[in-house]
Amino acid sequence: MRQKGNPMKRTLAFSAALVIAACASAPPSAPPATPQPAPAAAARSSNALTPVAAAGKIIADPRIRVGMLSDQPSVTFPRVKDGYFIVSDSGPSSLRRGFSVNAPLRDAAVRYGVQVAAISDRPSATALADRIRTDAGQRVDMIFDPSASNGGMYRILAGDFADTQSAQPLREQLTQRGYGKGMLIVRRPSDQPFEKRLEIVDDEGDRYTISSASILVMPASGETVTIGEKPYRTAARVLVNARGLLNVINELNLEDYLRGVVPAEMGSKIYDELEALKAQAVAARTYAARNLGQFASEGFDICPGPACQAYKGFSGEEPLTDQAVRETAGLVMTFDGRLVDALYTSTCGGETSDVGTMFPGRSEPYLRRARCVELDVVTLSGRADSGVLDETQVSARTFAALAGLRESGTSWSAADVEGAVSAARRLAGYTGTATASRPASSRRGDVLEYLASVFALDAAARTLTLPEDRRYYFPQTSANDDAVHQAAAFLIKWGVWPAQEIDRIDMRAAMPRDELYALLGAWVRKHEGTSDITGKIAAVDGRSLAVKNEGKITRVTLPAGIPIYRRLGDRFQEYATVPVMIGDRVIVQQSAQKVPVSAIVVANYDGASFDRTSSYADWTRSFRADDLVKSINNRTPIQQLIDIRPITVDASHRIAEMEVTAEGGRKFVLRGLPIRWSLNVPDNLFVYEKTKDFDGVDRYTFYGKGWGHGVGMCQIGAYGMAFRGWKFDQILKRYYSGIDIVPMSSVATAPAAAQPASSE
Repeated sequence: MRQKGNPMKRTLAFSAALVIAACASAPPSAPPATPQPAPAAAARSSNALTPVAAAGKIIADPRIRVGMLSDQPSVTFPRVKDGYFIVSDSGPSSLRRGFSVNAPLRDAAVRYGVQVAAISDRPSATALADRIRTDAGQRVDMIFDPSASNGGMYRILAGDFADTQSAQPLREQLTQRGYGKGMLIVRRPSDQPFEKRLEIVDDEGDRYTISSASILVMPASGETVTIGEKPYRTAARVLVNARGLLNVINELNLEDYLRGVVPAEMGSKIYDELEALKAQAVAARTYAARNLGQFASEGFDICPGPACQAYKGFSGEEPLTDQAVRETAGLVMTFDGRLVDALYTSTCGGETSDVGTMFPGRSEPYLRRARCVELDVVTLSGRADSGVLDETQVSARTFAALAGLRESGTSWSAADVEGAVSAARRLAGYTGTATASRPASSRRGDVLEYLASVFALDAAARTLTLPEDRRYYFPQTSANDDAVHQAAAFLIKWGVWPAQEIDRIDMRAAMPRDELYALLGAWVRKHEGTSDITGKIAAVDGRSLAVKNEGKITRVTLPAGIPIYRRLGDRFQEYATVPVMIGDRVIVQQSAQKVPVSAIVVANYDGASFDRTSSYADWTRSFRADDLVKSINNRTPIQQLIDIRPITVDASHRIAEMEVTAEGGRKFVLRGLPIRWSLNVPDNLFVYEKTKDFDGVDRYTFYGKGWGHGVGMCQIGAYGMAFRGWKFDQILKRYYSGIDIVPMSSVATAPAAAQPASSE
């Protein structure tokens, strides 16, 4: 390596200059100079770049290289405690300063091209690049960017121009040919020749040139290195790529890498089932091991986003996912003794598909359709069957059970109102006897006036609501400042009274029992006279429930004779025998003494599948035809969308082939993943309607389920299985047919052509 800042070299060069100057200008008669001792060389700082015998730390095998940044003109590493080890082709050195690394072509002349598209899958990107070369007769480059915001994209750059103005005609030509509108003119990599050498400039101004294709940067004492302002474990490799710029790579042990992958793919704050996270760890390890060297030409193995698998590094690590990685350390999946391509998808909609549906031409026997559903219903003994109830009726029945009152009856008098209010006072913690006069009747106006007197609601309203508030609540009631309307205003403002339409209610009519009971139940809750246990039902044993919420299990036993409801949307029914699936949510309302008085089992709109808790278990997307033209253009040039028609649908109801009719009746067929990408929908599992907007433009509305490619392990389905007691190996063997789970050390790893592991 060459050190431009070497003090000895600076001293020798300066002395030689003095001698030459003296020979050229000194007069002949001058006496010879008295010899003087040479000035001492400045002491070399121990903080400067200094060769060392060994780096002092190593990266344990198996190691993996994750491409984090590409085509960087320079990269900076901040000063850290004890500095860095820098390992080049010629050996290790230490540097106790912050520093920047400059690329060979950092200052190369700028060239420009038209960015036609940015595509996440290599086959589609390659096909588009080939098509543009044929259509436009221009140079076309496909450059992978691992740092793209969605986790890795192939950027398709057409043309090579000296300035942006020169690129305009090509952009217009491509637009006219249907490659899309709004294409960017961007800086493209230079073709200028260069030597593979790196310039290091430290934060004290010293410069060093290292002749090496790459350097490995490791903190001397710290666990992490900063890449793109985020911490990553172990080391960064700075590599000169084929374009004379820098790729920045996180190089680390495979198990440490997985600590940043598993929480990025399945965060334990939501998916807090250890066995599901262990399944994810094995799948991610297998995918990474099988695809080592996938981006060898760029100096790394794998990218940090959905184009490969998501990776957040050190800042994304979580204790539960660390445990999952640790407890499955080294385990991978094989088929016939070879590593499988462990594809996985976020949400499968209850069924995965054969790999050939989404990846035409592939037929791996372990990537077969799998059912992600199991109808395993248990029951709870309730009190009785009812018709459909609304929320007010359920709240009223719960208050009645809490207060020991009748839910219904033939009489509903002032005495009944007084008894209900007395029960509410007791449950809310009031002491003594109410001083208010008895209610005049059970009419709504008389009941509100009684409540105002018992609970001083009118006085509270005069303090906490404004006259304008009451006029706003009751715009069609002229006399809205009396005790009745003051009490009503207070109850409405504090969310106690469910009857919001008081402005149109006859105050002389009787207040229904359900209305008063629901109101009093809400009032008791305001005083914490009741509380809820909420979460997912993890187990049912007779009348005993295990309820899981935020990773903690609460066990509760339901007394006989309490009402138990099943809720679907905003409709409730009481059941004598309540159907329950493990994983259903439950709300157990209990008294101040922690005695359950009612329970609501919340049924899931999305049915019985293991992945029903996903937000993509159902989805709707609606686009105008001209909107779809833009997304289709990313892969196939099109100027007008006339129609779409499914040709082939697989056994899981995913569309494998879709015919597209474009301008002039031109037809072409989309196959596999490009269907969902071109239509901008989350999965190929959908039905659709074609209608017209008011201006005559076609509209396509898609109803679907699932998110991702729908092949291999369903991540949210794995969580649902684990919640129901499945172990990680059972989960994996459900999704990957005929596989074995073995130590990675027993398997030969070889680079293979890869598809994205995760949902994108």
